[in-house]
Amino acid sequence: MPKLLSLKNDFVFKKIFSQDQEILIDLINSVLRLPEESGIVSVTVKNPEILPDEIEKKFIILDVRAVDQEGNEYDIEIQVRQYENYPKRTLYYLCRMYGDQLNKGENYAALCPVIGIHFLDYEQFPDNPDFHYHFFLRDTRYPNLSLTDDISLHIFELPGIERSMKHRDKMQEWLYFFNHAHEEGENTMEANYSNPMIKKAYDALQFLSADEKARDLAERREKALKDEAMFLEEARNLGRKEGRKEGKTEGRKEGKEEGRKEKEKETAINLLKMKLLTVEQIAQASGMDITEIEKLKFELN
Repeated sequence: MPKLLSLKNDFVFKKIFSQDQEILIDLINSVLRLPEESGIVSVTVKNPEILPDEIEKKFIILDVRAVDQEGNEYDIEIQVRQYENYPKRTLYYLCRMYGDQLNKGENYAALCPVIGIHFLDYEQFPDNPDFHYHFFLRDTRYPNLSLTDDISLHIFELPGIERSMKHRDKMQEWLYFFNHAHEEGENTMEANYSNPMIKKAYDALQFLSADEKARDLAERREKALKDEAMFLEEARNLGRKEGRKEGKTEGRKEGKEEGRKEKEKETAINLLKMKLLTVEQIAQASGMDITEIEKLKFELN
């Protein structure tokens, strides 16, 4: 039997969860801890296709987008590398999903909740002992006072689950499976998991891992993610280098900051002229805000 692919590869993750509604429904119900009587019973995956040119493109997000029978929309993704602008990118995508529900002239009452479910293979909040965080719009002084729950985000830090495995529930079983799926065998599956949907996901992972074409695509995807991380790090290092150089020339702290900002702007302008990346991708690479990139794009046009 070939070595199992890692479920933390976003190509593998999307293939498994976009092709079997039963597995996807159980994942959502389990990690959100929805009661059985009010849990999700059906979903439709809105973006099941993985286009060949997506695999090797940098900055492509291979998420799973689904909508349930109530109209609630879900953005489900796995992140294996930490990026500086992850919070901004996440908020941007959730807000865009929310706004895309309305056609021109439709009533705001037609908007349905958008829920992000993100699995991170790193600790976004290393100074906190938990592994599950739930963000939504609340008043700072009165946490029970909600403006709206229409946009919310669940973050699960996969490394943290290893510290909390004394009494496993369905949510923790899924998170443990993400960490160890590629290491499991038939015997350990019986010992480690009681959820039949996880066993079904394991069978799907075995089948996918035996597909030579799928293995090749997974390896190419992994290489593209490594190239992306290297590209962003090089861009950040270049910005720091230019900022230090400018700061020495000016001899003041203001000069260093101005040099950094100028280099970020120069990088963004060059990437805009290439017309290969989206606005949010250029924001990640340059370190500038999306609104600033939009303004530069408008000025260039």
